[in-house]
Amino acid sequence: MSSMGYVKKEGSSWYFVAELGVDPLTGKRKRKKQRGFKTKKDAEKALALIEAEVFKGTYFEPSSIYFKDHLCEWFKVKKNSINIQTAQVYENYMSNRIIPVLGHVQLSQLTPMLLQNYVSDLKEEGLASSTIKKIYNIIKGSLDYAVNMELLPSNPAKKIQLPKDKKKEMTVWDIDEIKAFLKVASHDRLYPAFHLAITTGMRRGEILGLRWKDVDLDKGILYVRQTLSKDGKKFLSGAKTDSSVRSIKLSNETIAVLKKHRARVAKEKLKYGPDYVDYDLVVCTSKGTPVNPENLKRTFERLIKEAKVPKIRFHDLRHTHATMLLAQGVHAKVISERLGHSNIKTTLDIYSHVLPNMQEEAANQIDALLSKSN
Repeated sequence: MSSMGYVKKEGSSWYFVAELGVDPLTGKRKRKKQRGFKTKKDAEKALALIEAEVFKGTYFEPSSIYFKDHLCEWFKVKKNSINIQTAQVYENYMSNRIIPVLGHVQLSQLTPMLLQNYVSDLKEEGLASSTIKKIYNIIKGSLDYAVNMELLPSNPAKKIQLPKDKKKEMTVWDIDEIKAFLKVASHDRLYPAFHLAITTGMRRGEILGLRWKDVDLDKGILYVRQTLSKDGKKFLSGAKTDSSVRSIKLSNETIAVLKKHRARVAKEKLKYGPDYVDYDLVVCTSKGTPVNPENLKRTFERLIKEAKVPKIRFHDLRHTHATMLLAQGVHAKVISERLGHSNIKTTLDIYSHVLPNMQEEAANQIDALLSKSN
């Protein structure tokens, strides 16, 4: 390959001019000039590297666009494939965490070292590894888009290491604690919400968005098709992910609880008449309006004190459900489907702490089988 680029001296330093080919839009030849080399040899070496990339078709002209502008362009596309709540989370991290620190950096100047230092600083601030991972995923996703749009030759975020926290021990209730809580909670108007959380593993937003039309009490199945937003102000069609839109088989006791609750709701509709706001919700206020998630949380905490059971989060009822079923030998694939996980690996990763006990039970079963055959 004959080179059309050249190297020249400028004062006490050297520079090169590389030929990048013809611009298909303007028909004019494109050149790249780079100054500041201490020796002729350094300039020739840099020129040779660029010419080799041009020859192979792998050369990228570094983009001068600022990262904040690129993030905005990426987010316009990204928000069409995520739900409203996730989009709000993304916007929050972008506005408060990413853009203030990295927004002024040109896209082409985002090096692995720069991003590694950024992540290390987040850890120094005391952010949880899970939060750092969410921020990292936004950065990585936007830079993957930059690669696809041919603004970058490769994604620098792929080369950095994320910090890892020790896995926090999961807090769940045992059978006796579940029974103690349900006994106390059964007298509260929001009892169906707590019962559903324990017996189905549904998320809080899924329970508060559940409609009677999505419950088939004759067949004993409910369908997760709508959720209530975290602020309790709007309903979102679908669920957290595609796999979260699912059907869940109900226990006989849960069917009985829902039938009793449905009769109560029917009486409230008659009592309030035209003042009743009918969203067709299973769990709602006495006037039919959605239950504010914070009110559900307060009621849950009050009932925990009354029942004198260990304090856990509402979301831990979901973990309690899964752990209870795993301990009873229910296959992880079934539990994965009930919880709406995207795959069984997610379920096994989250509830791996239960598996040692299951291993012991498996060993006991082998002993029992072998002793019978002797």
